[in-house]
Amino acid sequence: MQQKKSPKFLEKLFDLLESEEYRFLRWSDDGKSFEVYDIKKLEKQILKVFYKQKSFASFIRQLNLYGFKRTKIKRNINVFTHRYFIQGEKKQLINIISQNKLKVLEELSNQDNNLKHQIYEAEHQQLTETLKDLQNQQKQIQIKFNEQIHLQMQLKLRIIQIMNQINTHDITINIKAQHSYQLLCKVMQLIPNNEQHKEELAIIRSICKVFNEFHLESISSYLGSPNDRLTPLPFYLQDSNISLEIGNQLGQNQFYELLQNQATKIFQPSQVKQQFMI
Repeated sequence: MQQKKSPKFLEKLFDLLESEEYRFLRWSDDGKSFEVYDIKKLEKQILKVFYKQKSFASFIRQLNLYGFKRTKIKRNINVFTHRYFIQGEKKQLINIISQNKLKVLEELSNQDNNLKHQIYEAEHQQLTETLKDLQNQQKQIQIKFNEQIHLQMQLKLRIIQIMNQINTHDITINIKAQHSYQLLCKVMQLIPNNEQHKEELAIIRSICKVFNEFHLESISSYLGSPNDRLTPLPFYLQDSNISLEIGNQLGQNQFYELLQNQATKIFQPSQVKQQFMI
C-alpha cells in the first residue's frame, strides 16, 4: 500500500537533517537514524519556526504517528529510526504512511475489496442465472427434439401401414385380374370364332385392351424403380422366365419391349384360347 506523495512533515525534517545547519539535529554515523542532542534548542529553533509546535512531546507523537521508534543513548540524546527514513534516500519517504492515513487507506482498500466482492457476487449470480436459462432452453430443445423423433416414428409407422394397405390392395387387384383372365379363357373356349359371334369377340377384344393398358402401367412402374416397388409383379409376369438379370444384360429399352411382348401375347384372344386349351 503506497501513497502518492510523501508527508510534508517528514520532507521538512529530512531537508533540515541534510542541510547540517543545526548541530543539535543530525544523522547518525550509519545514516539509518537521526539524533536530537538538545531538546530546548529543537523546540525553539525548529518546532516553533517550521512546525508551529511548542513541545518536544508533540514532536514525538508526530513521529510515532508515522511509525518511528525512539531510543535514548544518553540522558540528553534521543535517537529516532524508521526503515524508510535513511540519509540520502529522500525518495523512500513516500513509503512512510501515518497511522491515520493508513487506517483510511485500509478502510478504502476494504471497501474496494467489498465492492469487488459484491461485483463478483453479482456477476456470479448473473452467470448462474444465465446458465440456468441456457439449461432450461436446452431442456426445451431436447423435449422438442424428442417430440420430432416421436413424430417421425409415427410417420414411419403410418407409411408402413399405408405400404401394407397398398400391397394388400394391389394383391387383391392382382388376384381379381388373374380370376378375370381365367374367366376370359373359359369364355374364349366357349365362343366359336365365326361371323355369328362377331360382337362377342369384339367385346372380348375390348376387355383384352383394358388388360393391355393395365399391364403397360405395371411394366412402367416395374422398370422405373424395381427396387422400390411396394407391390408384387402382376400375375402375367410372375410366371414368365424374364428376370432383372436379363434386363441388365439387354438394356432398359430392349427389356421393356420384351416384357411388353410377353404380357401382350398373353392377352391376345387367340393366345388366351390357345393357352387355356393347352
